[in-house]
Amino acid sequence: MRIRSLAPPDWDQLAELIYSSLSVWYRTRLNMEKFGAEAEPFRVFPELYEALDPGCCVVAEDEASGRLAGSIFYHPRETHWAVGIVNTNPDFGERGVARALMQHVLALADAAGKPVRLVSSAMNLDSFSLYTRLGFVPCMTFQDLKLEVPAAGMPPVGESGLMLRRALPEDAERIADFELRLNGIRRSHDWRHFIRNEQQCWHLWIAERADGSLAGFLGAVAHPASQMVGPGVCEDESAAIVLLHRVLDETFRGRGVVWLAPVHCAALVRQCYAWGARNVELHLASVHGAAPPMKGITFPTFMPETG
Repeated sequence: MRIRSLAPPDWDQLAELIYSSLSVWYRTRLNMEKFGAEAEPFRVFPELYEALDPGCCVVAEDEASGRLAGSIFYHPRETHWAVGIVNTNPDFGERGVARALMQHVLALADAAGKPVRLVSSAMNLDSFSLYTRLGFVPCMTFQDLKLEVPAAGMPPVGESGLMLRRALPEDAERIADFELRLNGIRRSHDWRHFIRNEQQCWHLWIAERADGSLAGFLGAVAHPASQMVGPGVCEDESAAIVLLHRVLDETFRGRGVVWLAPVHCAALVRQCYAWGARNVELHLASVHGAAPPMKGITFPTFMPETG
């Protein structure tokens, strides 16, 4: 098995790998069919991640056949590295492919002197066991919520006293500083990328108080292959609710969308249920290395998995 960087000719095979890995696991472990019949939508990962972090994907290649046995995306940031989606080709199961890929990225991050963060399914005990054996420690639990947003728009929410608007280029650094203050991580590259929106799929909103200070921010990806709210951080649940409401109403009318809400945020979760959202899975945020306390209301996401 050879570990090497992803190359553009690999993209179709990588899409098939990710699709097969996820489909087989959900079908055999949870008796769920949730990824359709085609692998082509999974090109979203190399397409969007190579634009965000060029060259930050490695694959395990079977040297005898030339087939991809596994893949891992990673995202170097100012304060940490993040691991994105990790997949093993079902035909190469039980060969330590995912472990080898994780160890490769952990060694790179260790050489850079950075902790590593990831969000993984709490329902996948195989990945949970792999990550915790490698030294990752879960620090927060999220419930995955799905909603079919009404075509006519979301029902109104009460006044919050906050001003909501789209983020501008000059907001990128203050958003990064805001997240650093609350959650101890900084990723200004992401916010500049969202605001530039060269792929025409990224959205980023901020909530400001009357004095102009930030109360929160919330992003989203609206791509034919990925409809999800996040990433974002808010100071309190009231800001989280109004920002989530705005993103759902402005971006996802008439479409199904998923977001992750911290399980301990009772008011936020209660409001999501009131809108009609239902639980579809549970996820854990885990850290390998130093883990500053997460003091804000955090919305992680699978696209991009950089926090």
